[in-house]
Amino acid sequence: MKDKKVNPLVSHFTIAFILLAALWIFVDEKDLLVLGNSLILVYIVYALGSRVMPRKPKKK
Repeated sequence: MKDKKVNPLVSHFTIAFILLAALWIFVDEKDLLVLGNSLILVYIVYALGSRVMPRKPKKK
């Protein structure tokens, strides 16, 4: 069988959706829900940006 490599973006989205589900289930305060949603949105934007932007090689 071939080794299947998982796309890192799929891993980031899976983590984000699990965190969102846990946040919506366990948090009752509106302020914490808004803050948590904002932090997870930043995480998703960072994951998308890191996949879109090419990496520059490090100069020695």
